[in-house]
Amino acid sequence: MNKWPSFEQLAKMAETHPEALEQFRQREVEALIDSAPVEMQRRLRGLQFQIDCQRQLHPTPVGACLAISKMMHESLGRLQRALHGLQSEAELDSQSPSQAANGAQIIPFPAAG
Repeated sequence: MNKWPSFEQLAKMAETHPEALEQFRQREVEALIDSAPVEMQRRLRGLQFQIDCQRQLHPTPVGACLAISKMMHESLGRLQRALHGLQSEAELDSQSPSQAANGAQIIPFPAAG
């Protein structure tokens, strides 16, 4: 990966040349994937495809960010359940994070005072 422009330069590029910023983003993503071990690259390209789809589906950057964040939380939830050995992989894929959270124990904390 090359040296990145400063935040101020990136912000100015977003305002004045958004297409150049997008090209920069794509180059950096591609360089990062290319630098990963070969056995990980296919998975990373698939993940980047999903991220790009979410960016196209949402009309605002905030909407896209929220959707991508949701993807990340769902993935982390599946990983957490898999690491705890609670369910098979098929069950992990079919269960939403909210379903998993419903089984959590809530511990009350006394009010400070």
